[in-house]
Amino acid sequence: MMYVSISRDWLFSPTARRVYLICAILNLALLATRMGIALAMVAAGVSTLPSGARLLVRALLFPEIVGSAVLFVGMSYCWLGLGGSYKKKVLWFILLNLFLLTVPIYYFSVYRPLAYREGEEALGKPVLA
Repeated sequence: MMYVSISRDWLFSPTARRVYLICAILNLALLATRMGIALAMVAAGVSTLPSGARLLVRALLFPEIVGSAVLFVGMSYCWLGLGGSYKKKVLWFILLNLFLLTVPIYYFSVYRPLAYREGEEALGKPVLA
């Protein structure tokens, strides 16, 4: 098994923060796209997409799927690498593995404020908590 060591500096770097923001937006777009396709299929009364439409949907969903995967891996590293109570880690572990929507929620509620504080500390500015 390969162990990749990702430092805290890399996890909260400005580039990583930008990448994770784009991935969170792509994750939410994936959720909206899937819901929209399902609702459109129900409204049209079809159970499967035609082959041409299926190819187009797969091509359009690919960036959203990659963004969701990158966000999941990044937030998993953040979740595993940070200190915190055992109960919180178990709760987020269950939520992260069950729902597509919880990864961007974790990003916006836990990672983003933490990354902001890390960036402020790195610049030597006072942190307002």
